Amino acid sequence: MTAPVFASKKHGLVAVLVLALIWSGFFLFRKTTLLQEPLNSLSSSISSSLPPAFKPSSSSNPSPRPLILYAYKESENARANLEFFLHQGLHAAADFIFILNGETDAAALIPTEQHANIRVVQRANTCFDLGAFGEVLREGDLWRQYSRFITLNASIRGPFLPTWSDQCWSDAYLDRITERVKLVGMTVNCWPRPHLQSMIWTTDAVGMAILLDPPANASEPDMWGGADDTVAFGGCYAEFQRAIHAEIGATPAIRGMGYEVSAMMAAFQGEEYIDECAEHPHDVLYDGRYFGTNIHPYETIFIKANRNIDPAALELLTGVHKRPKYEGRSWDLCK
Repeated sequence: MTAPVFASKKHGLVAVLVLALIWSGFFLFRKTTLLQEPLNSLSSSISSSLPPAFKPSSSSNPSPRPLILYAYKESENARANLEFFLHQGLHAAADFIFILNGETDAAALIPTEQHANIRVVQRANTCFDLGAFGEVLREGDLWRQYSRFITLNASIRGPFLPTWSDQCWSDAYLDRITERVKLVGMTVNCWPRPHLQSMIWTTDAVGMAILLDPPANASEPDMWGGADDTVAFGGCYAEFQRAIHAEIGATPAIRGMGYEVSAMMAAFQGEEYIDECAEHPHDVLYDGRYFGTNIHPYETIFIKANRNIDPAALELLTGVHKRPKYEGRSWDLCK
């Protein structure tokens, strides 16, 4: 009588093992499926969803490839600027993430199928651009897997590179980062205190760590926010005033940690420009406000395109740079 009992127990044990294997397989399949969800779903880890050609290095060995993030919110002007950037700015020597905020069909314009180094994140229109950058960079610790960064938004048009230049536009910005300089932008606004304007910023891993987790003393009270409000990429900003405060506070956050900032505009010649801000124009990105004239796109590579600054020059240069001679130029220059 013992043999049937033993056989019954043996069969029961086999059944339990089979069930355990089935459940293990189900959870393994489910985990794999979750890890393969597309990049544009912020509920999944951005880095784990990237294809091999786009996937960055581990956080202990960050990729030397720059990560370029482009923030977009639908408008007629923004659409024209995005189309120009897609025509002139894309290249194979960096990874690109286009952050589409709010309702838009702009994803159809972005060549993600043709190029594995280009991806799209679609999200609700919250937090303004600085908060959106912070959200995407923190997802899955994506920022730790890179060592160089450019963030820009669709309020600017570019890159504009003259025919005599053979420099890659992103290198022109990235090369300004040094052991001492940890944040580079287009222009400096001297009001209400000196700061790099945030339509385009460049930094490295040291600077990005500060921007994502700014020191508490970086926030100075002003008409836009208080001393307790976070700055830079440190928060999700519900109001326009808080987003402006966050932009203004990024520069003192970097300088307060012992580093410096730099700007592409020719009038910026180092810290003395900041020290002498009381003698300079406030926001130079208005018509005629750049010491009586306007910043030329060849000076800063990009131009603020939503403030009616010299519209004739903007239209002329846009048309010239859309000619076949210029098409895809960054693919050739950026290696």
